[in-house]
Amino acid sequence: MNMRTLTAVAFAATALSATAAAAQDANWYVQGAVGGAFQSEVNGRPSAKGDTGWAVSGAAGRAIGDGFRGEGEVLYLDSSGRHAGSGDLKTIAGMVNGYYDFNRQGAFQPFVGAGVGLAQVKVDGGPSDGDDTGFAYQFKVGVAHPFSDRLTGEVAYRYFGVNGLEFGNGPGRLDGDFSTQAVTVGLRYKLGQ
Repeated sequence: MNMRTLTAVAFAATALSATAAAAQDANWYVQGAVGGAFQSEVNGRPSAKGDTGWAVSGAAGRAIGDGFRGEGEVLYLDSSGRHAGSGDLKTIAGMVNGYYDFNRQGAFQPFVGAGVGLAQVKVDGGPSDGDDTGFAYQFKVGVAHPFSDRLTGEVAYRYFGVNGLEFGNGPGRLDGDFSTQAVTVGLRYKLGQ
């Protein structure tokens, strides 16, 4: 089973669990976000660097109480190679995230978060063409604004990394760690009554 299939199955199971529980529990939510990715690179020898690209994610989660919440997230990042012939960088990840929300009764609610998971990073084209899967981690900060009792918007910054990757063979072989940054806007919708 490849990484994309595994990630899709994990996300579907999380979303179905959240939907089933939502009828009785107002703490479950779903979330979607889109934005721009920048400074994407695999910092090995040789290195692979990407231009500004895009990011999209979907998540299902639950507010645990006292400002804490947890979620399962699927994330996709894409950026074109910075130099001709260097290959594009494409990443798909399945993450488990934890957050803390500040000022929960206010009009603007800052939050911090971190997550761990698995990610498949692909160098698409160029001498290091190939893909590999590794341990992924991320750190997030942002601010949310509730539009209603159920709908909340947010703007977030994310630092995302994947350790211990190997791409290609022979002189084009690339070993290193992947990292990128992204700024996204998203909507979070409470499922329960």
